[in-house]
Amino acid sequence: MMPRAAVFSHNGLGDGINMLVLSHNLHLNGFVVETYQNTMGSMQNWFPHLPVKPYPPMEELSSVLHAYDWYFVVWNDTNEFVLRLIEEGKRRFPERMKVIYIYPSPNIINEPYYSDCLIDPKLSLAQNMRNLCEKVMHFPKIARGSGLIAPEGLIFRKYPKRVIVHPTSGRESKNWPKEKFVKLAGHLKEEGFLSVFVPGMKEMAQWRDVAIQGFEVVDFPSLDELARYIYESGYLIGNDSGVGHLASALGIRTLIFCRRKAVSKLWGPSFSESIVLTPNRLIPNIRSLRLRDQYWQKFISVNKARRGFEILIQM
Repeated sequence: MMPRAAVFSHNGLGDGINMLVLSHNLHLNGFVVETYQNTMGSMQNWFPHLPVKPYPPMEELSSVLHAYDWYFVVWNDTNEFVLRLIEEGKRRFPERMKVIYIYPSPNIINEPYYSDCLIDPKLSLAQNMRNLCEKVMHFPKIARGSGLIAPEGLIFRKYPKRVIVHPTSGRESKNWPKEKFVKLAGHLKEEGFLSVFVPGMKEMAQWRDVAIQGFEVVDFPSLDELARYIYESGYLIGNDSGVGHLASALGIRTLIFCRRKAVSKLWGPSFSESIVLTPNRLIPNIRSLRLRDQYWQKFISVNKARRGFEILIQM
């Protein structure tokens, strides 16, 4: 009988895309695997061999603890189900309950459960999942990607001059300024590229005026529709967010803005060619000021972004 494994991911899109690396490798090495994640359900047709399920209610904890041979759980101290699952799993079968403790800190080696998965904050999350499969689980087969398979009828990079601009994220503090995105799109237009703004349904009202300046602003009813559009585009430019990871996993080159290089090492898109722009490290960031962290958007100019994109298209 094939061993059964459960992977419990955080619910962010980027988290889910990266955790599918683990699920995909489990599948390739003979496991029946189910991934628990609340965001990616509408994209199930992109990974039909990797069933994704929503988080179960607390009353199903007992049945979940009896349903699998192995558990891979991303630590989340704000989720009661995860805390109880780890507590009970570590008590009953500690070797088969692997806690993935992800924090971008050089001191992570001292954190609880570090030895379970050997997370290295200097490597991308996707590479950490591959290392987990190779160095902890000792799997003979190691795949690089998330196992995404394009649905029939799509043509990869059908519109090579189309640039997806994703100017939003889960937090306002992670966003490069709106006026800079629009100015960059104007420069790209002069160079023959078509910039399409995809801010997301919640932020559409704040970005509709971009259409007046001659740029298309679109929204999609589901992640599946968005993924299809990205897959047939040439590039993606955006903030540190899940959509960048999705584009990268689909093979689309990305240009991402991020406040700190240390954060980008773990959380930057890493499946395809990408450039992550961060403020110059010479800008003071001492604990009492944190100038680089507080005002990082000001330290990444439009010209720097233009140069980054020129490098990206030549990669």
